[in-house]
Amino acid sequence: MTISLKSRLALFTSKVDHQKWNVVQLQQGGYSCKILASYGASLISYKHLDYEFVEGYTQAEEIQNQKYRGVILAPFPNRVAKAQYAFKNEDYHLAVNREKEGLALHGLLYDQVFEVDSQSEERVVLSYNYSKKKQGYPFLFSLIVSYELKSDGSLNISTTVENQEDKMPFGLGWHPYFKMNESIDDLTFEFPPSRKIELDRSLIPTGNHLPFNSIPKTLDLSLHQFDDCFELLSEESIGFKLIGKHYVLEIKGGSSEEFPFFQIYTPKNRTSIAIEPMTCAPDAFNNQMGLMILNPKEKKTFSYKIKASHRV
Repeated sequence: MTISLKSRLALFTSKVDHQKWNVVQLQQGGYSCKILASYGASLISYKHLDYEFVEGYTQAEEIQNQKYRGVILAPFPNRVAKAQYAFKNEDYHLAVNREKEGLALHGLLYDQVFEVDSQSEERVVLSYNYSKKKQGYPFLFSLIVSYELKSDGSLNISTTVENQEDKMPFGLGWHPYFKMNESIDDLTFEFPPSRKIELDRSLIPTGNHLPFNSIPKTLDLSLHQFDDCFELLSEESIGFKLIGKHYVLEIKGGSSEEFPFFQIYTPKNRTSIAIEPMTCAPDAFNNQMGLMILNPKEKKTFSYKIKASHRV
């Protein structure tokens, strides 16, 4: 029996009920992490000893007020303008879940229940079979998400998509919020070579690109407010770093072919920063920027990792 989101929220008390909400915990030495399988395979905690690096969910009100912390974004990340697109000479209309701009936001799986296929102290494999053909996306696919906590404290995340039927458009993203137990205004932020995607007032790409940094750049976050999309320029391993008083947090992908785009967002409360890897730009179903077209039975895997280390 499928449990509605409203019913799942009702199971939340002052703290996450690990059994009813299917919270999976991984542990390696002084490092640990928690994944909320029953809500978008969301990463809700990544810690070294008692030091937390992820702003996740601990109670129901947080999900009601902020639906997208740490969740997997598929079959499209970010937004689709006017919640509509065309594919193979057919028009499709997605459900609008961002009323203010009248668009579709963050895919169709962010609030879905993922199955736990296997689990050990250091690794969990989760899966979701998209077979309901929701409004505006009739294409069938499966998603397998693996979280693996290594002995050095690095958390490796890989996602494999398999097209189950007809040729289909597809994009993938992840929506983690990172923190350092201090205001982000006290952090510095290392940025890989990138160019900025110009966005309109609805955060939809205009088609223009803006120069940002041609070499790695270190930013004082107190001087920046982000809700922007960037395209990586380097073909080498991608990497961002958050640098605080006591720790350095690295966010790394494979090559820029896997995640060539990143959305960077700083919430108004300045307690965290979202660093969101994406295979495509916002509105890729319409502008084709990074959009994948998967053939029947085609598989693709995408990976990235995070690692917290003491400052030397």
